[in-house]
Amino acid sequence: MSLLSKYLGIGKLLVVFLFLFKNILFGQNLVNNGSFENISPPNNWNNWGGEFITASQTPIHRVLLDWDEFNSSDLFTSACTHTWSGVPMNIKGSGQAKDGNNYVGFMLFANGQNNDNKEYIYQQLSNPLQSGKIYCLSFFVSRADRKEFAIENIGAFFSNNVQTTGSIGYINKTPQVVNQGLITDTIGWTEIQGCFTANGGEQYITIGNFNSDANTNSFYAGTNNPIPSNPEYSYYYIDDITLIDQTTVGVNELGNGSSVSVYPNPANDVINFQFSNAIEKRKIELYDAIGNLVLEKDASSNSLSLTTENLSNGIYFYSVKHNNVVLKQDKIVIIK
Repeated sequence: MSLLSKYLGIGKLLVVFLFLFKNILFGQNLVNNGSFENISPPNNWNNWGGEFITASQTPIHRVLLDWDEFNSSDLFTSACTHTWSGVPMNIKGSGQAKDGNNYVGFMLFANGQNNDNKEYIYQQLSNPLQSGKIYCLSFFVSRADRKEFAIENIGAFFSNNVQTTGSIGYINKTPQVVNQGLITDTIGWTEIQGCFTANGGEQYITIGNFNSDANTNSFYAGTNNPIPSNPEYSYYYIDDITLIDQTTVGVNELGNGSSVSVYPNPANDVINFQFSNAIEKRKIELYDAIGNLVLEKDASSNSLSLTTENLSNGIYFYSVKHNNVVLKQDKIVIIK
């Protein structure tokens, strides 16, 4: 066997291992159909315009499974035979899916329209959230390149009941997870992620912009290919939505009257350590797969965040120490 063959073989095994590591060891995704791959094709793609539920056939037919929408969000799929709702080309722009062959799009801000109408997607989670548990959400967005405005304020709200836009045109709630900073990228996908402690009983997730247009931080990014006779607004594609119960997969008793929650795992740009209390002379050490110390930080407070900016993808080991006594050691994976 050649050295290249051995290398490629190891690479394939590593990919399989990381996939299993992400999807099995670190908990079930509580979002159903988070990559929008489960669809039921309409009778005729040519009569379909991106609707989650199409009325163009009798009886009406649900195309996108597990999800619903407010104010006409859109499904885009490579299975569609016309470019209005296709992937990668569609009426709003062009772009490959983050995961699989499909993604969803929604309008999140309109410039000078004298109304606050916005689009949302929502669904019932596979299980209600439990009080006191920490949940971590991740999803990816990309700005449609045929629409003019970029915004921040894209977030997710978890609730016990289905929300409604009512007469004001938008859902006026405070999302548990929301991005910071304008998202202008029309080529790649930008991850929005965050963790929160559940009140208990939340069983619906709703994603969109929960601010009025006046309170939305927006930026005119422009477009080289505007949609003719179409108002100026912001439109984003969304894909690869994951919600994990981090309490059951990342909390470990340390044996000194405290515990630590480590999340997200796998990590992308930051590793968070959340301790149940503050203890002096506690520190975190991070080692690579061959045992080299790559990071060392004081962890005397009850929380610590380690940036992965200078770290490569791979398997690492963290060590929690107090007075140089090892309290806990475990694996963590970095996938950017």
